[in-house]
Amino acid sequence: MDSPIPSAERPSLLWPSLALVAVVVFFGFPGLGGETIDLWFQGLFWDGKAWLIPHDSLWGKWLAYDGPKALIILLAVVTLVRALGATFTGRVSRLFWFTLLCLATVTVMATQLRAISQMATPLALKMYGGTWEHLLLFEVKPSGYPSNAFPAGHASGGFALLCLYWSLPKARRAWGLWLGLGFGLWMGLYQVARGEHFLSHTLATAALAWWVCVGLVHCIRPQPDGPPA
Repeated sequence: MDSPIPSAERPSLLWPSLALVAVVVFFGFPGLGGETIDLWFQGLFWDGKAWLIPHDSLWGKWLAYDGPKALIILLAVVTLVRALGATFTGRVSRLFWFTLLCLATVTVMATQLRAISQMATPLALKMYGGTWEHLLLFEVKPSGYPSNAFPAGHASGGFALLCLYWSLPKARRAWGLWLGLGFGLWMGLYQVARGEHFLSHTLATAALAWWVCVGLVHCIRPQPDGPPA
């Protein structure tokens, strides 16, 4: 028999939808100020010749790339084992499947969108020693323009942990929120500091993860109905 699970609020899709649209529009069209913020923030990690974190930095790779990714994969494997061991109709089982679907959906969506968004990494741009002009999301791109940066793929795994806000008991939901934000920002800013992404790429990924998690809360209902928390 399933153990009692604290009730969870039904979050509105309005706010994550507005956040996602706001980030995409503000940073995607010229003249709105997003480009200025992106370039200013990127300049904090670029000295005109090299990035703050070199690509061959082993400590950076373990602390902010391979290490966090391994922890997230471990969480997914443990959650899958727990989900398969639980009843498919039980409340606890729904919690596990919800967590798994969030982890998978956020990362897959970020990867697929990145492949079609035609956005280049800072490394590929002339202003940072690359070969391409800096063009925004809704600007016309020349043939062959890179499409491997927007939204941020690596940070998506961290921001997918926002699902823990709805997976954990009520008293521990704040831990889920801070884990998701902490991992996502840590992984995302690491990529910014080595020229792999702009700030806007990371913010778009955070908004996308929020939107996906809230949508799956409505579809799966990982927690039993109850009064708002």
